[in-house]
Amino acid sequence: MKNKLALVVTGAVVALSTSPAMAAIDVSAATTAISTDGSAAISTIGGAMLGLSALAVVFKWAKASIFG
Repeated sequence: MKNKLALVVTGAVVALSTSPAMAAIDVSAATTAISTDGSAAISTIGGAMLGLSALAVVFKWAKASIFG
């Protein structure tokens, strides 16, 4: 009885581990798109944030010089 149970369990493990769902997924296209398009997006967002922070500093400086 134990031998049959061990055989069934081993068969189930082998069947599940060799299913197509366990196949390697090719993600090279997605990672290439993220690395090329992502770098441009991050650079654009960073530039916009730096521009907004510079605008805030200039506004604060102008406000301080007027109401000083």
